[in-house]
Amino acid sequence: MAAASLLVVQYVQMKRTVTVSDNLFNISVNNAMDDMIEQLNRLKVEDYIGQNDRYKLLKFKRIEELNDRMQGIIKENYSIFYDTNIVEVGITMIDSVKLLQGVHISADDSNAIAQYNTLLSTRDRLAGGDEFYSQFVTDISEYVVDNIITLSTFNYTLLDSLITNNLMVNGVDIHPNIGIYNYTDDKFLYCNAEGSENKLRESPFKYRFHPNGMMSPKEYFIVLQFPLSSLLLKENSTMYFIISLILIILIITLFNLSMISIFKKEKLDEMKTDFINNMTHEIKTPIATIGLACEMLQDPTIGSDPENNRTYIGIISDENRRMRMLVETILQSSKMSSKNFELNLKEIDLNAVVESVASNFRPQIASRGGSLNCRLEASPSTTIGDELHITNMIYNLIDNAIKYSPERLEIDISTKADNEKIVLAVKDHGLGISKEDQKHIFERFYRVSTGNVHDVKGFGIGLSYVQQVVLLHKGTIEVDSTPGEGTTFRISLPKE
Repeated sequence: MAAASLLVVQYVQMKRTVTVSDNLFNISVNNAMDDMIEQLNRLKVEDYIGQNDRYKLLKFKRIEELNDRMQGIIKENYSIFYDTNIVEVGITMIDSVKLLQGVHISADDSNAIAQYNTLLSTRDRLAGGDEFYSQFVTDISEYVVDNIITLSTFNYTLLDSLITNNLMVNGVDIHPNIGIYNYTDDKFLYCNAEGSENKLRESPFKYRFHPNGMMSPKEYFIVLQFPLSSLLLKENSTMYFIISLILIILIITLFNLSMISIFKKEKLDEMKTDFINNMTHEIKTPIATIGLACEMLQDPTIGSDPENNRTYIGIISDENRRMRMLVETILQSSKMSSKNFELNLKEIDLNAVVESVASNFRPQIASRGGSLNCRLEASPSTTIGDELHITNMIYNLIDNAIKYSPERLEIDISTKADNEKIVLAVKDHGLGISKEDQKHIFERFYRVSTGNVHDVKGFGIGLSYVQQVVLLHKGTIEVDSTPGEGTTFRISLPKE
């Protein structure tokens, strides 16, 4: 629940980050374009038109400057230039001014007329004729925007440079598609990326501008389109989200592993405690029985009877063998856990080993009114194995069958052989093992639950030891059990 909440918070934070980043990006672009248009407006017209038109414009401006100076001279010397008794002028004031014959004027007035004619001569030489005026007015006409912003006149390289530099200054390092859009005619005069006109039309980054403050009946926009901006922002946010998700999963995994480790440790401690308690109980019982039998033998009234002596000596022998087998199982199981453990392999007769172990159990089984049936059909019954551990393995399986058969003590042992392996089966008709317990019966110290029956003795290492022996002999072990009907352990051992 906490992890899910953390993911939701992370996702919401990611969406918020994308929104904030988009807003900051838009603000940065808008600030950059405001600065760029301000710079563009501060430039002179000749700074952002082509080389050929720049030359014509500068020449025109020089002519206009000469005209202005000439007009200034006329205004300062109005009484002379407009007195037809003193000077002769053309139809307009752009013609030369001539002093009439026989007229005498002051030196200052004479200098004014001479200066005027000098400026006029310079202007006419620059213009090269009257056609300059008509052609220039047609091309540029008072420098209006419609005549400046054309495919041939506008300096688009300068425009790209101004936009890119201002974007960089405002922290935007993505180079956009740039276009100049004539909104009135719905056409692009310029586009730095061929084929991006439709994307530019849909872009929200449109900025109206009037070069040098000049007005026009048409609307012109500088349009920017960032093909990767939103994608990059989302990719960055997605990357951070994925990293956060991985870290959350890692934390959850480590937490689960820690909890599993803690539960396993608690379970292991519990099993070890049960093992110690069971081992103490298992050893105390034969010790007490042996001690009681010894006391009986020491009693003169009982020890003098040979039959009693044989009975008590038999009890001591059985309990001693039982303790020896318990200790042997624990020691052998411990040895098998060592990496340096090696089997003492040799050729053994599995049928003979089974019959030998079974004969040791028959008196005990018979005393409880049970039966132990052997169907040793494997032929040949020889295999390569460690006789000691194979013997202990069979002993544990039969002992297990006896323990978990509190009522109907009937055990069937069989062997069969095929081309490559010998199969040993030990079947009982006892309590059976549930499906849940079957998953754990080969774990060390694990003991099968017996419900309301609490007199089943053992350490919980017998079946673990059996599995170790089988695996060391490169065999397999299977269990087939139904609660209330009994259990069958089936072991397959290779012949070689």
